[in-house]
Amino acid sequence: MTQDNIFLFVPNLIGYSRVVLALLSFYLMPCCPWPAVFCYVLSALLDAFDGHAARALNQSTKFGAMLDMLTDRCATMCLLVNLSLLYPSYTFLFQLSMCVDVASHWLHLHSSTIKGSASHKTIDLSGNPVLRIYYTSKPVLFVMCAGNELFFCLLYILHHIPQPAAWIYWLLGLCGAISMLKTGISLVHLVTASQNMAALDVAERAAATKKQ
Repeated sequence: MTQDNIFLFVPNLIGYSRVVLALLSFYLMPCCPWPAVFCYVLSALLDAFDGHAARALNQSTKFGAMLDMLTDRCATMCLLVNLSLLYPSYTFLFQLSMCVDVASHWLHLHSSTIKGSASHKTIDLSGNPVLRIYYTSKPVLFVMCAGNELFFCLLYILHHIPQPAAWIYWLLGLCGAISMLKTGISLVHLVTASQNMAALDVAERAAATKKQ
């Protein structure tokens, strides 16, 4: 019986292409805003395809889940680093956004993995209604993620447009509201994942006490 090569699963191959596109976007950001945004958005859009491929081909893996989450978090973080250079007076807010985003998703994925879930998008044991809607409603998940990423991309693009149209500012305001809502959901992630980790610790300590 041949052993599966997890690294060559189709969803993971898509994940590698996302990484390449993201790196190309970061390289182009200082000089070529439109190609940079194109590569960034394409990398983000491919996030939906690797999930569909994983389910269709029965190739969901913990490595793929980690690759997916890290690509998302690192891409957003690097874009925020660039925005900190373009808008230095807002650096603290960008730093705060990075901290909440990375910490909440990492702890959520870690707690989910310990419990045996193949993806951080699996509802955890807390049954939190906010997270349940966020992860079970595909339109909600898409709007939240797309609006958040579009908000940061628009901030980047606006810095390079001499006279932006009024509709861009309206779109920026709408996406900004979505981004703030998503940050609130990330805080729920953080609290819920912390509670899950604590519950797992209590269960493990209780099991160890019984063995003694």
